[in-house]
Amino acid sequence: NILPHFDMVVIGAGFSGMYMVHQARSNGLSVQCFEAGDGVGGTWYWNRYPGARVDIESLEYSYSFSDQLQEEWQWSERYAAQPELLDYATHVADRFDLRERIQFKTRVISAIFDEQAQHWVVKTDRGDTATAQFCIFATGLISAPLEPDFEGLESFGGEQYQTGLWPKHDVDFAGKKVGVIGTGSSGIQVISEIAEEAETLYVFQRTPAYTIPLQNHPVDQSHHNKVKKKYGDIRQSEFDSFAGFVLVHSDLSPAPTLSALEVSEE
Repeated sequence: NILPHFDMVVIGAGFSGMYMVHQARSNGLSVQCFEAGDGVGGTWYWNRYPGARVDIESLEYSYSFSDQLQEEWQWSERYAAQPELLDYATHVADRFDLRERIQFKTRVISAIFDEQAQHWVVKTDRGDTATAQFCIFATGLISAPLEPDFEGLESFGGEQYQTGLWPKHDVDFAGKKVGVIGTGSSGIQVISEIAEEAETLYVFQRTPAYTIPLQNHPVDQSHHNKVKKKYGDIRQSEFDSFAGFVLVHSDLSPAPTLSALEVSEE
């Protein structure tokens, strides 16, 4: 199936892909997005494991292209959990009619730049071929799950789950013996939740991770109002910052700027 020529093809309908679809349409460009899942949200679509939660303050982990969107959306927690983040992505997709330019349940199998024709040729697993001047790979830095390669795994008789490919249905760990392999951010989050439910929990760790208390709590209306009054300044500070986020202090004061090597021993 040969699709019409587009100005832009976007691969992935996570936060970046959705924004690129919006930007393309806002600038009068024809655009087509392909998404492997059956919904938007990217990271927050696939990572449904217990304990999945953002590690940047919710008020900051949000789009800044629409003042109206910033004003109308209310986060319930300082660090929102996966269901709320997915709700936010879904709200944005619906509010800005992004779905009409996203083809779901479609995986891109090749994207090749045709030097002679000077455009991209993108093919999907559904047999579609699209051409475009621009191709945006909004596929995520670490979005491809690593398939475990442990001897005997294929003959293991129990349940197996991957945090990055978690099922949509709830998984019951009550009364079960559970092993968790890995203590990265996903491992740390899921361990805390499973430990509340499982009969026995074993954690297999290669390298200890450094963690601190999350200090999560509900976001009260006064904090919402305080941030929203300063959204313009906060967004500018984000653009000027090293990591893109600045709400590290409850009083919204500036983040530290000195290197650890520039300060005294004390």
